[in-house]
Amino acid sequence: MRIFDQEFGKLKSVSDHETNPPHGSASALEGADPGSSPSAITTSAHGSITERGLMFVHVGTDFLCSYIALPLSLVLLSQISSVPTNSIHRLWSNFTLDSLFPISVVVALALGGMYRSTHRRMQPSAFLEVRDLSFGVGAGCVLTLGVDALLHVTFHRTEANATQLVFAVIVTVVVITFGRIGMRYFLHALTTTRVIVVGSGQLAERIMTNVRQDSGMTLVGRVVDSDVVDEGAVGRVRDLPLLCPQLEVHRVLVAFPEQASEQSLNTYRRLQDTVHLAMVPRYFELVSWRSRMSDLSGTPFLELARPHMSAWDRSMKRAFDIGISSIVLLATSPLLLVVAVGVKLSSPGPIFFKQNRLGRHQHPFTISKFRSMRVATEVDRDVAPEGLAEDVNRPLREIRDKSSEQGRITPFGAFLRKSGIDEIPQFINVFRGHMSVVGPRPFVPAESGVDGWGTRRFEVRPGITGLWQVSGRNDLTREDLAQLDYLYVASWSMWWDLKIMWETPKTMARGTGAY
Repeated sequence: MRIFDQEFGKLKSVSDHETNPPHGSASALEGADPGSSPSAITTSAHGSITERGLMFVHVGTDFLCSYIALPLSLVLLSQISSVPTNSIHRLWSNFTLDSLFPISVVVALALGGMYRSTHRRMQPSAFLEVRDLSFGVGAGCVLTLGVDALLHVTFHRTEANATQLVFAVIVTVVVITFGRIGMRYFLHALTTTRVIVVGSGQLAERIMTNVRQDSGMTLVGRVVDSDVVDEGAVGRVRDLPLLCPQLEVHRVLVAFPEQASEQSLNTYRRLQDTVHLAMVPRYFELVSWRSRMSDLSGTPFLELARPHMSAWDRSMKRAFDIGISSIVLLATSPLLLVVAVGVKLSSPGPIFFKQNRLGRHQHPFTISKFRSMRVATEVDRDVAPEGLAEDVNRPLREIRDKSSEQGRITPFGAFLRKSGIDEIPQFINVFRGHMSVVGPRPFVPAESGVDGWGTRRFEVRPGITGLWQVSGRNDLTREDLAQLDYLYVASWSMWWDLKIMWETPKTMARGTGAY
């Protein structure tokens, strides 16, 4: 995450010297000419890209991937099909007949709004796009067949082979998905989305932490939705029309205000033409990805997803856990042997660290992980760090830095924790039914004192990974954990589990929230 310290420092200087605390009089920025050359505020465009340019990059990537996927699918089909028309010897002829397919795919994706929605997403995810891509590429297949049928009737052109195009749809979805992953990897290295946050307090801090952890975003400052500019803020909402062009802000993230302001509303209306706006809804603790927007005579409503997890859902989730845990344990068995030797050589003691945790319905079980700490200081792990119950709004990392864990971790253990390899033996717990691949964080009994709505976390098995894992891990507070666990249980779906699993390796590779 790239933070422009010099620029941020100058902005703080403007806030400190051009306002009059504690009364928060109007900033000198307010009367400045937006078109003039800024004196107190300087900025430079570090790898920015226009929305039109981004759209052309997406279109070009999808077209290139479709163009590559078509002959690749024909080659693969020739290897599994005994039909003469699918033979490898007819590769060029078939490619010529199906040549409208790449163009049709891009047209169908454009008609489906894929290139518009790309601009609105703060964190574009190839996994989330798979469903839209599948529908779009499928529509491209239908469009190709339709155009070919029209050309056949009009000009007696030979029609494309439907079997070949259907197979091309499958291959194209895969190729475009990985093509977009590669495209975003290079775009992140060359560009950044410059973000300014509106708000104060814990929610604003949480948003800024999330922005800092995203390699594709750069935090350029924070403004307040009040007349008094507090410490660390660079201005007020009314200053945004001036700040955004000077700081080349691409996106404004708004934490919900304590009370609505007509002046702020008018400011946001002015900004909509030049920057992307995203706002945290009130009662965001109840909102999940399954919530949907609807309207009543023009008044927007955010419909909350009803909690549902039927017996069929639980059976499907359990079958998935058994399958994944079996595959992982078999596939990583050579690695587990190497790690076991490394743990044994790193410090005296057992290979595995075992600890009591609470599972589904608060039934205790013993969790297994590779030992990452010295045995001599590894006692009393079942006892919660001092002050943990009271520090619900502090990151777990800060609390545990003061606990008896400090200084325990071996160098090899630190590597295991950061990479997540120490967690692999937990797949044994998954196979035995104590845990799930995806679920709430498995707390030790001393840390799990929850009541009311928080107890819903015990309706499912705890997970090796989960929302807590991909949302910050030890950078989260206990309150954050309780909220994420509740959302997961109340809004569960198999697709959400797959999405979390998709994002987990990336989070582990970045070391986000690792301790």
